[in-house]
Amino acid sequence: MAEKETGPIGSSSSEAANRKILELVDEAKVKRIPFFVRRHALSKTFEKIEHEHPELYAVAAKEGPLPDEARSQLSAIVNAIFDQKLKKHSL
Repeated sequence: MAEKETGPIGSSSSEAANRKILELVDEAKVKRIPFFVRRHALSKTFEKIEHEHPELYAVAAKEGPLPDEARSQLSAIVNAIFDQKLKKHSL
């Protein structure tokens, strides 16, 4: 049941954007986060992207697939955030 908690969650405004952003993260990185804090970690990551990169978040919130340029930028941003958090918490 804990595996289902890795879905697009958070208080950010767009569940579609959260889902697209989560798809850019390697599943192994997400699974390294303990299940009892995973929901919080994901929601805070989505919120951070929404506040620090509103233009990219808005592109992700639109229907349809992400454009290649936005996909590469978002991938670099979200993976850098995850790498930083995993390193910080020695995960």
